[in-house]
Amino acid sequence: MKILYTCEYCGDHIDTLEVDEVDEVKFGFDRLTAQERQDIIKTDAAQNTIYVKSLCDQCIASMGLDDPIALGIPEVNKGYIH
Repeated sequence: MKILYTCEYCGDHIDTLEVDEVDEVKFGFDRLTAQERQDIIKTDAAQNTIYVKSLCDQCIASMGLDDPIALGIPEVNKGYIH
């Protein structure tokens, strides 16, 4: 089965995975609500393909979603081992 990831914002192809079986936990699909699943994941059984909408790195950066401080996420001090 193929899993095709495309950017929801710009439409660019992000990645294609070939898997024998879709493990919902491994791919994080189990964390989606029913509405999110409906909006994000489309299945084409005839093509044996799952289409997943995501965001590419460039769009994430352009939206400022790669800045943990701007998102209110505290910066982790990487100099200490706890």
